[in-house]
Amino acid sequence: MQFELDQCLNPLHESPMAGQKDMAVKPLKVIVIGGGIAGISAGLFLRADGHDVTLFEPGHPDKGTSSGNAGVVSIASCVPTATPSTVASVPSMLLNPHGPLMIRWRYLPQLSPWLFRLLLNAAPWRVQHNARKKAALLDHAYQNYEQILSRTGLSHMMRRPGLLTVFETDRAWKRAQWIVNLIKSVGREIEVLNENEILQVEPGLEPIFRHGFLTPESGHILNPGKLMLGLHDAFRAEGGTTISERVLGIKDNQPEKVAITTANGEFFADRIVITAGTWSKQLLATMGIRVPLEAERGYHVMMKHPEPNLHHPINVFEDSMFLSPMEHGFRLTSGVELANTEAPPDFTRIRRMIPRAVRAVKGLREEQSRIWMGYRPSMPDSVPRLGAIPGHENVFVGFGGGHIGMTLGPTIGKITADLIADREPQIELTPYAIRT
Repeated sequence: MQFELDQCLNPLHESPMAGQKDMAVKPLKVIVIGGGIAGISAGLFLRADGHDVTLFEPGHPDKGTSSGNAGVVSIASCVPTATPSTVASVPSMLLNPHGPLMIRWRYLPQLSPWLFRLLLNAAPWRVQHNARKKAALLDHAYQNYEQILSRTGLSHMMRRPGLLTVFETDRAWKRAQWIVNLIKSVGREIEVLNENEILQVEPGLEPIFRHGFLTPESGHILNPGKLMLGLHDAFRAEGGTTISERVLGIKDNQPEKVAITTANGEFFADRIVITAGTWSKQLLATMGIRVPLEAERGYHVMMKHPEPNLHHPINVFEDSMFLSPMEHGFRLTSGVELANTEAPPDFTRIRRMIPRAVRAVKGLREEQSRIWMGYRPSMPDSVPRLGAIPGHENVFVGFGGGHIGMTLGPTIGKITADLIADREPQIELTPYAIRT
């Protein structure tokens, strides 16, 4: 079966995002694949330009990776995953039952090419280069978030108290000096704190941390799942269409139209946007395009609020653990697991981290209300891929946000909408292009 997506019958009228609409933009039929923060942001910006947008998302908006993260929105998060210190620490991380890295060894043969590229990107000059590329994208994160949140009535979902990173030992603090210097080198604000200043900034912490730093430009989503539901509701209210089907492939072999395939047939459009996170890799493979994209599986546990609650999200450096105060609970996120996307979750390590969180936060108790696992779509250089695919100018991509996917979602959406409208994007996109 073949389907021609109908021109949307609901104009923007008094849409809260109608202020973005550019009367010079030619309305097009656009398919967006993936309803995470990048995909729904693209859908909202595209609708604001007057395009007929259909979003394909087989899952629930409040269950995916964009809903299960630590909720941190940080323009200071420019440090790549691949660094000399990370590579040197891999053996000890794998041997430590509380360590931040787990590998399912059966998956190692498939994972090896990605790991090899990761090692190449750990060269010091590449670390600097990749950090600058990330920072350039992050420059516009708040501007684009504020546009999305204010025009959908969801501004109350974000706070901007800053992100506090803390260290128990002098050794760990000394080891992290290059991180402090790297963050400063890309122009981000950072406040170094001693043990007394840490407790002044965050009195909810136990007095066990000797060193720390605050990145005051960082923000925090109070309820990522609720935010995702709200954005999807706003998208539909503005005339966007959501279809709960999994996209199986992409066809770009016609002069003007492109198509996707699902279990129910083909759907044609003028433009396709691939923001499917980890599953973008499989979709591009149907076009004969290979990308080194892997899933860094991450875990969280929801716990009851401590009394008093924390004011900031906390990054506990030695434990590679984020502690996030949220609207209806306290979220502990930790760890990277490299495994096949179909492998069952292993909640052993995240449960082991609960006593570590209790040790760090006053009044926190070992009572969990929910446990979760999701997939961070990660490139070996930690740099997302954006823009039109060379040789397939009607197909656009926006994936690979990794640990900063929640921060970059609206920026990916805005840049994609600008490209489809033939507007100048916010940054030069050559460093983020897919190589075919």
